[in-house]
Amino acid sequence: MVQQTPEDKYDEKTLADIETYGWHIVMIEDAEVLPAYAFSIGIYHTLGLPEICVFGIDNTDDVAQLINQVGELMRSGQQFHDGDISDEVLVDLPCKFRQVDKRYYRALFGYARWYHEGDDFPMLQCVWPDQEGNFPDQPNFDAELANAQPDLSVDEAWPFGNPKSQAVFTTRQVLEQDALITYVCHDEDGDWQFTCGTTNQTEDGQVVSLQQIVNQDPSVRQLADLPLGWEASRDSADDPWAIQKQ
Repeated sequence: MVQQTPEDKYDEKTLADIETYGWHIVMIEDAEVLPAYAFSIGIYHTLGLPEICVFGIDNTDDVAQLINQVGELMRSGQQFHDGDISDEVLVDLPCKFRQVDKRYYRALFGYARWYHEGDDFPMLQCVWPDQEGNFPDQPNFDAELANAQPDLSVDEAWPFGNPKSQAVFTTRQVLEQDALITYVCHDEDGDWQFTCGTTNQTEDGQVVSLQQIVNQDPSVRQLADLPLGWEASRDSADDPWAIQKQ
């Protein structure tokens, strides 16, 4: 089942695009802590094949062309699966496809969920390489592009509903002095903070990936399902987390 009842002019255009072209492309240019991204709506309904998402390409024409190229290859009979590499999408460079974990659908692909009336649709992330052809999961990948494409792949051991590469706030003391994380909050806007309670100086603030925080202090995994607008605190590593609404 798919959505057939538009609620506004944008919905009308989305449904019209899917009817006319086979899919609609959603652009998210202001993604706060994530890079700009785009995703298709309708490929699964039209072709019975996964929707496509792409991260880290700011030029809307370029990202639309990429998704449309993948869609047209699918329409011509090609199928892409988790781990596949294709030389037919980008010019002179390969791209890789990764299955997107459905735990990220609600946070990142809400409009696709509206159209599909839930999470019952597959999605592939089209991952682009650096100029040398290295992908983000390879050791020689360009470090300056490390945060451009969040890893949304299926990882049963990852407890958070946010990508490993999501930017989070912490302090210099946590990172450089191994200070214990004693306060965690999941703000209403989706931001995470992992602080030590030893400083409130702006210059001590740091932004790192969620993966780095989890690697540094695995005990924060216990707070992976902390709701928006809630916080947790403790006095020592031996104390349980005290959780309350902000």
